Amino acid sequence: MMRRFCLLLSFLIFVQFTAADEARSAHLKGIYSLYMTVDTSMASDIQSSESLDLNDIMELQLRRGNVALNTYVLNQPEVNIPLIQLSIDTSSRIASGEFELIVQVRDFVTIDRNGEKTVATVFEMRRRGSSSSGSKQVEVIKAELRDLMGDFVTTFREVNPKR
Repeated sequence: MMRRFCLLLSFLIFVQFTAADEARSAHLKGIYSLYMTVDTSMASDIQSSESLDLNDIMELQLRRGNVALNTYVLNQPEVNIPLIQLSIDTSSRIASGEFELIVQVRDFVTIDRNGEKTVATVFEMRRRGSSSSGSKQVEVIKAELRDLMGDFVTTFREVNPKR
């Protein structure tokens, strides 16, 4: 009896998470190309060459998944929509070697926040990780980014099958 109850409970939890993921990814439906940018402003320990490597990893994973990319126009945020942005945060956890990767997609949805029009985030994925600080941390971030972008491409392709 207890075993059946546990199986039923685990099934119900699985269904809830699946439904939540489907609802979250539904906002990606109908997006056929993206602008892309990497924000390392919260990761002062990442050098500019390492930032370029992270940009290349992100772009490569998207292109391998046949996600069309447009050229990002600097200083014109209204032109760069829909936008996929990778934010890397190591600032508050430098000593412990922890980091957080955040992939956000913003679309043509604007909201009024404090009297200003703001482009809303319609999709978000987060990953946390840790390693020893220094050059090894960047390698761990790169590996985690590959996995994160692989998961994003899979989710994107589920709601936008290849044409």
